Amino acid sequence: MRIFLKSFIFFIFLSSLLQASSFDIKKMQKDFHDTVVLKPLYEKYNEKSLVDKAVKKRAKKFRVYNYYWKKAKIQLSKKRKYLSSSQFLTLVDLSKQVLIVVLWDNEAKDFYPIGFDFISSGNIKREKEVTNGDDHYFKTPAGFFNIKSGWRSDGETYKDNITMPYGKKDSFVFYFGEQKSIRYNSFDANNTKIKDPKKWRLITDKLKFAMHAHISTAPLGTPQSHGCIRMSSDMNLYLDNNLVFFKNLYNGKKWIHPYKKPPVEPKNHELAGEYMLILNKVY
Repeated sequence: MRIFLKSFIFFIFLSSLLQASSFDIKKMQKDFHDTVVLKPLYEKYNEKSLVDKAVKKRAKKFRVYNYYWKKAKIQLSKKRKYLSSSQFLTLVDLSKQVLIVVLWDNEAKDFYPIGFDFISSGNIKREKEVTNGDDHYFKTPAGFFNIKSGWRSDGETYKDNITMPYGKKDSFVFYFGEQKSIRYNSFDANNTKIKDPKKWRLITDKLKFAMHAHISTAPLGTPQSHGCIRMSSDMNLYLDNNLVFFKNLYNGKKWIHPYKKPPVEPKNHELAGEYMLILNKVY
């Protein structure tokens, strides 16, 4: 076998959740697993035994088991009125720091998990690092969002020669508009930093909310960001090429935006979507 059986832990587990669908869900799950999970692991380790070990470790940290998915579908079902056709959407569980790509099958009237990857959301505790003029740290807002616009990264690299805040050049930045969220007010009326965090107070403010690739030494799977959702380059490319948020940028198979670059390898045009559901926790 090209890939050891252990490498398919997540794929096989998801297959056990399937019921009748008009789409080849297993093929979609395998494509996600190969491109988002296995590909970066092989690039990192270049050895099957190490990849298998990493996949097992990943499954221990999180997996879409039956009970979890039943609860997730209850939350997703509350948004069915927005889904008039079969399409991709995403579910973010902030408590688990994961993003799950979901397929809504309008014919079967059911949701199917395609695959997941770890993300990094806002960490308001990092407000202590903020100095005058810096961006504040927000809690990533929960809710149901549709994409407003977006742009492709210019591949900017910080002075450390490692950090690429919006990922590699041409990675798509998915923008969901200004959203209300909370942060600490860590400055006094004179705009001086309040040194004692116990004297900070939580306030409501507006966050320019986006989801994007991010390359740095900060690990995914734990809150780290200013409030946006950070993801791996491979997940970003998957969302891009599978048109998960590009429903309004395609007319059939024709990319209709005159200024933004289209995906490099677009597919699943009939499943192009626009929505993201963010939950503090899947109950």
